[in-house]
Amino acid sequence: MALDDSESEDEEEEEEEEEENEEDEGDGTDMESDLEGKKEEDLPNEMAWGSKRKMFYDSDYVTTKGKSQEVLEAEEQEEEEEAIKIQKRLAANLSEDDYDLNFFQVFWKSAEKEERIVKDLQQMSQKEKMKLLKKESPELLELIQDFKAKGADYLKTKQQLYLNYCTNISFYLVLKAKRIPAHNHPVIERLLTYRNLINDLGAVDARLAPEFRRLLAGEEKAKATSKLAEGKKTRVEEDSDSDLDEEAALRFYRDMEERLKLKRTRNAPEENEDEEEELDPDAKRGITYQMAKNKGLTPKRKKIDRNPRVKNRQKFIRAKIRRKGQVREVRREETRYRGELSGIRAGVKKSTKLA
Repeated sequence: MALDDSESEDEEEEEEEEEENEEDEGDGTDMESDLEGKKEEDLPNEMAWGSKRKMFYDSDYVTTKGKSQEVLEAEEQEEEEEAIKIQKRLAANLSEDDYDLNFFQVFWKSAEKEERIVKDLQQMSQKEKMKLLKKESPELLELIQDFKAKGADYLKTKQQLYLNYCTNISFYLVLKAKRIPAHNHPVIERLLTYRNLINDLGAVDARLAPEFRRLLAGEEKAKATSKLAEGKKTRVEEDSDSDLDEEAALRFYRDMEERLKLKRTRNAPEENEDEEEELDPDAKRGITYQMAKNKGLTPKRKKIDRNPRVKNRQKFIRAKIRRKGQVREVRREETRYRGELSGIRAGVKKSTKLA
């Protein structure tokens, strides 16, 4: 019995120790969970950006200089994981209403329920009509102007097109004359563009050719009639002005006759004297220049030899010119030296030899 009591007591003590150990372990797990909760509370929220200016204004570009390949791969892995988390969070925030198509049906119904305001154009003024037209279709006015455009505008456009085409052709010929390669030059593309436009205008020209001929024929008739009308007007004006012109011409002729009469009366005595001299048959014939000078066989002399003073003057001038090439002329420094005006001849030596 004593042994049984001791064994039962030992078993009870062991059970108490196990319970105490379990309580201690429970207390330890509670402490660990509390610490983990505090650590999680201390961590910042994933959605928080932070309070540093760099997080808001700086870029995501980070230099990879000085980093190993393992570090770079780890950073890329973290960035990829963060992107996956953001995608999952956005997908979790979506609900079934976001995928519902009732929104479009409601919008369509509301659009159908809109009231249409019918405007009575007959009660509107001309200004209001033009304002409404410019607001609803502003391009219509320009199209109407193009529709009402005259044929002269078409001809001017065609002329300008041909002028541009000829200008580009002349530029291409200049390139060829200078032997500049023009295979990839922009002028080739421009020539093709103008050539296509001219081909497009060919169909329009074929349609408008009869109308142009009719207009030209009408213009020629109008010119002929205008010339006839101008001829009639000029005849009437000539008839009216002819009387005045005749009177002025008569006055002019009378003045001219009076002037001629005065000239004749002034020159009449001299002419009479000449006639009297010519009519005198007994007068002696005058001598000639050769008779008056009577030079005979004198030798031919230069004109300069007649005046010794002039001859010696010319001789002195020629000698002075020759001296300039032989003896250097003394030049005084009246102005600052500016170099030789007549140039320097390297082959000429004007030094004096010392025997």
